[in-house]
Amino acid sequence: MNRYSFNRRRNHGLSLVELMIALLVGLLLSAAVLQIFISSKNTYRMQESMARLQENGRFAVSYMANDIRMAGYMGCGNIDRIPVNNIGQADDGGLAVASFDSNTIIVGSDNVVSGNVWGAAPGTDTLVVRKVNGGGLRLTGNLATNNANIQIVDNSLNVQAGDILFITDCINADIFRATNVSTGSDGKVTIAHSAAKNTSVNLSKMYGSDAEVMVFESAAYFVKETGRTTPNGDAIRALYVQRQAGKTAETATAYELVEGVQDIQLEFGVDTGNDSLADVYRTANNVTDWAKVVSARFSLLMQGVEGKVLSSSGSMAQSINYNGGAVAADGRVRQVFGSVVAVRNRVP
Repeated sequence: MNRYSFNRRRNHGLSLVELMIALLVGLLLSAAVLQIFISSKNTYRMQESMARLQENGRFAVSYMANDIRMAGYMGCGNIDRIPVNNIGQADDGGLAVASFDSNTIIVGSDNVVSGNVWGAAPGTDTLVVRKVNGGGLRLTGNLATNNANIQIVDNSLNVQAGDILFITDCINADIFRATNVSTGSDGKVTIAHSAAKNTSVNLSKMYGSDAEVMVFESAAYFVKETGRTTPNGDAIRALYVQRQAGKTAETATAYELVEGVQDIQLEFGVDTGNDSLADVYRTANNVTDWAKVVSARFSLLMQGVEGKVLSSSGSMAQSINYNGGAVAADGRVRQVFGSVVAVRNRVP
C-alpha cells in the first residue's frame, strides 16, 4: 500500500475558509428572504390601509351627498313657494323644530371653535340639512276645524307621541308635534297636536283629504374625536351624524358614521344671477343669504386607522395638501375625497 493513500483519503471535506464562505452565503440569502418578507408585509399593510380608507371615503361622500341633494324636500312643490307654519315646541334643543324655510334647509358653520354644540373638532366645518323624510300618508277626510285631530289611513310610518310631523297639501304646510297617537278598530290613526308639545293648537288651515302627513327631520354632520387610538397611539377621528327625526328629536344622539375622517371642509354654491346656478362658492362664514345656496362642495381628509404604514420622511413619505396647507407626514396613509352636490329643490 502506498503510504500516502491514507492521508489523501483523510483530506476530503470543507476547509475552514470554505465553511465560513458557505455560512456567509447562507446568511446573505436568509437576510434577502427576510427583507423580501418584511417588504411584502409592509406593502400589504399599506395596501390594506388604503383600501379600507378608500371604502370609507366613498361611503361617506355618498351618504352625505344624498342628504344634501334632498335638502328642503317637502313631498311636493318648492319650499320657496309654499309657506310653512311651525308650531312645534323646540324643547329638545331646537335642531329639528327650527324654522323650515329657504334660509334653513341647508346651513353650515366654518372652522368651529372648541366647546361647540356638536363637540366637533376645532377647525373643522359642520353641516345641517333639513327635509321631510320619505313618503307620506293621506288624511282620511277633511278637518272640521284647524285645531281638530288629524286622521290618516294607517300607521305605516310608525308615528308616535312626541314625533315631529309635517302636513301639507302643496299649497300650505305645517310642522307640529304629535301629542297622542291612537289606532281605531278600523285601522285608521288619529293624531292629536295639543298645546303640551306645541306653541299653538291651530294649524294654518283646515286641511282636506288631499293633504299628506310626513316625518320631518334634520341631520347634522361633523367630525369629532372617537376616544380611540391607533396601534401607535395616535387619536382617531370620525365623521358623525346627529339625525333628529320623529320622536328621536327628543333624545337625539350623534352616531359615528365613518372612522378615519381627519377633517371636513365645506363651501356653498351661491346663485348671484337668479338663474338657479352657482356663480360663486363661499365658506359658511361668507354666505350672507342662505336662500341663495343651490349647491354644496365638500371635501373629507381621510386617514388610516391602522397606524404608521408609511415612512414619515424621505422619498417614501406621503405628501398631501388640504385646505390651503400641507398635511404633516406622520406615517399614516391619507387621501382626500369630495363632491359637488346640487340641492335638487333649488334647481330646475
